[in-house]
Amino acid sequence: MKDFFSNPWVKRSVAVFNLAYFAVICMFTFATFLYQIQFTDGKEVTFFVVYFIASLLFMGLMIYARREILTRIVSVAMPPVCFCLILFNWGNWILIIPPFIVALVMFFASGVHETTKVILGTIYLLMYVLGLVAFLVLRMLFGGSSVTTLLNSDLQNKPDVYELYKGEQFAKLIEVTKEENLISPDGKYRIVLYDVQDNDKGRIKICVVPHGQDIELNFFTLKQKGIEKTISNKGTRGTIPEVGWEKDPKTGAFRVYYVLSKGAQRRYSTVNDNNMPDKQYLEFLGIS
Repeated sequence: MKDFFSNPWVKRSVAVFNLAYFAVICMFTFATFLYQIQFTDGKEVTFFVVYFIASLLFMGLMIYARREILTRIVSVAMPPVCFCLILFNWGNWILIIPPFIVALVMFFASGVHETTKVILGTIYLLMYVLGLVAFLVLRMLFGGSSVTTLLNSDLQNKPDVYELYKGEQFAKLIEVTKEENLISPDGKYRIVLYDVQDNDKGRIKICVVPHGQDIELNFFTLKQKGIEKTISNKGTRGTIPEVGWEKDPKTGAFRVYYVLSKGAQRRYSTVNDNNMPDKQYLEFLGIS
């Protein structure tokens, strides 16, 4: 058995196998750059347990094959990948912590020359410190101090905002946010309502986003992000507007109608592929 584990070809095979973990982390990083990850109800803990155990297992295999060239390459490539993972998933520590631990341990445990470790370690330290400071500053500049809450039937789980809409307004919210009312007749777009709390009196924001572009997986759903057309941001907090879809009698195009308050005039906004905004890739900085 000792001869088996000391066999250089076994170590090389393990090093090749370890590339699977690095590939998965790269895919997570790229996927969460393009999409927002939303865990399936009841599966978040299960995902974390599997994710953490798999990370520990692969870390052990990497330590075993730490002197192989592939493992050494992975050990110096993991820190910048994890840095991007942190930026794209700030606050989602379930995704960040396991690979970050693997990256940190393997950077020091791998067979990379000590001089190389010192040089790259200095670069990576500066990248993390200065990069995260710049990231937080940009989020404060672009994101501001406003708090945006999606208005749907789950609002009861957010008591601070729910206080404004409980009772008659919440019943209206349930009616307004039915699937058949929010999704366009051609199935391409969806209306979303936001409660926006800021330093002023706040507002209700009505937006249109693409529908049917999410990727549903076992433990989570990758939800399309960065494409959002603002229809109105003049609504009053605590008052659910009336919204829906109808066909423009003149052009035949689908348009959104909305009434911000009881007795207010019905307004319209045409939505199609030509007037939807381009995807905003820097949404992770708070740019919208």
